[in-house]
Amino acid sequence: MPDGMKTTMKKDGRMRGPNLSDPQLTAIGNAMVAEQKDRWSKGIDANGQPAKPLGKRYAIIKQAVLHKRPIRDNFITGLLVKNFTLRKAAEGRIRAENTTRLAREHATRANSYDQMIGFSALDVAVIAAESQKAYQAYVNKAWIPLDTGGRNRRPSTLNSL
Repeated sequence: MPDGMKTTMKKDGRMRGPNLSDPQLTAIGNAMVAEQKDRWSKGIDANGQPAKPLGKRYAIIKQAVLHKRPIRDNFITGLLVKNFTLRKAAEGRIRAENTTRLAREHATRANSYDQMIGFSALDVAVIAAESQKAYQAYVNKAWIPLDTGGRNRRPSTLNSL
């Protein structure tokens, strides 16, 4: 850099830290739950592999009584799938699980046979795409202009956060 050259940068504003609103987190969480339920219906476990086959007894029950395909899709009584919902999407956290005690016990037992509850690589891709949409909408609001009028004070837009 030559000695006579100076560069200055005028500070016009700042970027607000990433913080998604509750409706944005809810949209991400609903996409997460829908993708997991879709994966379960295809009989794919949390590792993205085909789930372990059902035991002979449950395969016969499922095929003869329920008239459904004998695959592990977490749907024999329907309790686990129907009760699996988005529990919390606030304060930067998203939590999805079964809502009743009986359904949680059923989910724990079913998950011990073959891990179906969790994220597979396909689930992560869908959640990442949904998160990218939410952050794209957030970026438009993240810039805070500093209109200090020559004084060193906080802008009034920061006081409302």
